[in-house]
Amino acid sequence: MKNKNIFFCSAAAVFLVFFVFVSTSCEIIKDRTDTGANENEKTVENSKKTSGGVISLFDSIGVGDVSLYPGYVYDQELNSQLGEFRNQLNIPSEFINVLYTVIITKDTPAEVIEYYNSEMQKLEWERDLSVISDNGGFMTWKKVSNYGKEVTYIAATGKIQYLDRSEVVVLTGAIIPEREDAHDYDTETTLEGNEIGPGSIYFENPTPPEGEGLLASKPVSMDIKEWELWMQEGSKSKGINKVSLKDDSMFGKVVEFYRTSDPNDGGAAGIYQKTNIDTGKFTSVRVWLVGKILKENGGNIASVNPSNFPEGAVNVRIKYLTKNNDKKEWYHSFFYSNIIYYDKLHYSLVTKDDQFWYVSPNLLTLEEKPVKITEIWVYGFGWDFTGQLAEINIIGD
Repeated sequence: MKNKNIFFCSAAAVFLVFFVFVSTSCEIIKDRTDTGANENEKTVENSKKTSGGVISLFDSIGVGDVSLYPGYVYDQELNSQLGEFRNQLNIPSEFINVLYTVIITKDTPAEVIEYYNSEMQKLEWERDLSVISDNGGFMTWKKVSNYGKEVTYIAATGKIQYLDRSEVVVLTGAIIPEREDAHDYDTETTLEGNEIGPGSIYFENPTPPEGEGLLASKPVSMDIKEWELWMQEGSKSKGINKVSLKDDSMFGKVVEFYRTSDPNDGGAAGIYQKTNIDTGKFTSVRVWLVGKILKENGGNIASVNPSNFPEGAVNVRIKYLTKNNDKKEWYHSFFYSNIIYYDKLHYSLVTKDDQFWYVSPNLLTLEEKPVKITEIWVYGFGWDFTGQLAEINIIGD
């Protein structure tokens, strides 16, 4: 199967923190008046040379200054709600997981595209990708860093509708490969199962993993009578929980998990079944899932805090026994919101309202691997959500 794994930049968090730090530092310098006007003006002027977003970071890795679009306005609301309108922009699936900064402009998308094409050429970045449409465009450029690896700079633009707003937005981001001598200080994922990774996510229909489907039940697109329902009300707000079959143009029927609550309170709506799957004769056991997220709202979506129950509109959970008869669980969840620090081991970023296909890592490579799979759960959990499930199976090979 063609490898289309979504990648993300581990330096992106550093990129954002650096942006905030430098911007804040410049403001502090501008406000200083105790050193005299002339000296202060020089200090401010010098600070501008190392401010402006990614300049200092890019200078430090030898690729030079890249400024944000002239006259931009940073929009905190749109930045936090990027997941709600991301699908209105021409972002190729392999770039979904990049951390973007959202700014707005009064200029047209064509003017934004023209600016970046001209500016990046002046700065001697090599254009790598250009996807242009009537609504806007998505562009990437590459440049070799001072440690020998190519850095990718990304700019996307288009006119979007969000609630009652119509804006021309500009998304900027970067993919900065790690240095080979870098130490792993990643604390954004929990430790259990970290050795097998998150699995693979796809945004166009791939070939299912080779092997034998191990669930004895019918495909969920046909019926869910062989599954049990999990309906968990909230502790403060019972809310409305539903599991139902909905018409779908691609699959005929899909299972929909729905919950709403007021005030916000976590609850569940999903399906599960007990299994008796012996993994002994297989060298590979993977979860295969096809889903879609229409709405998500919760207090622990993609959270790195392992003390809180993970939330999401679509989640899959496997319960199993080890060779010592210990009870263990493995799970994976999906989300679309613009969450900066998320659990990269247990969550995959998808696009709102778009079908996604998921293949888990080989569960037999877990440190405490499953000898017998006893249950499989697929569900939504959170304050408010609408998630859909088109296919689910456990594939043994």
